[in-house]
Amino acid sequence: MTAPRAFTDEELTAFLDGEADDELHAAIDAALETDAALLARAEALFLPPEVMGAMAQGYDALLDTAPAMAALPEPVAPPARRRRSWAVLPFGVGLAAGLAVAAFVGLSTPEPAPARGWVSFVASYQALYTTATLADAAPTAAETTAQLVTVSQAVGLDLTGLPEAAGLTFKRAQVLGFNGKPLVQIAFLRDDGTPVALCIIPAGPDAKPVNMGAAEGLGLARWNTPGHGFLLIGGTDAAPLEAEAETFADWAEDIAT
Repeated sequence: MTAPRAFTDEELTAFLDGEADDELHAAIDAALETDAALLARAEALFLPPEVMGAMAQGYDALLDTAPAMAALPEPVAPPARRRRSWAVLPFGVGLAAGLAVAAFVGLSTPEPAPARGWVSFVASYQALYTTATLADAAPTAAETTAQLVTVSQAVGLDLTGLPEAAGLTFKRAQVLGFNGKPLVQIAFLRDDGTPVALCIIPAGPDAKPVNMGAAEGLGLARWNTPGHGFLLIGGTDAAPLEAEAETFADWAEDIAT
């Protein structure tokens, strides 16, 4: 297994600002799926718009009281390079004003929001589902096959042999998206009316076993095969979810080889 690529803060900043080229964006996006340390660094560098707004308001409020500063010689322009727009204060601001702005931001602004991964977004979406959302969906065998063919093409896996998990009824399969990647959602209803979704997204090369967890008040099971990430999410009862995940994980391992 090759060692993971080390990314500089400048590369991560370009990624967060949407300035990374396609190759760098794809490399960081894939690494964030498996590298917790890299995700923590990205979260530390991320500064959302509301923080930028608070900085601007604090700076504007302090300009009137900032001490005058003696004229300085014209600075020599540095070589052109990309910078984060919020990281550079206007030239000529007094030192006291700069320190006051920093204090204002540190005391008055919220912590930067952490970067959200695909599982977090899926959980937020799934939390909106109710029994009624899927109750009227009753695809024929031909319609089911056609939907599974479509989602198979999106993620490059043959999903047409989708197994029947005990207690789950297939309702629909559709292609969503996250950060430029196709994200397949296969929706089911449990016999008790609980909405459950199996989601699949292109991921890194490493396989990972089933890991149980929770998000947005919903139980989830997550695992990876080489090249794809899988998520089964729905309900609050871990027992049926774990059994269903075992069924789908065994099938996912078969289709990955």
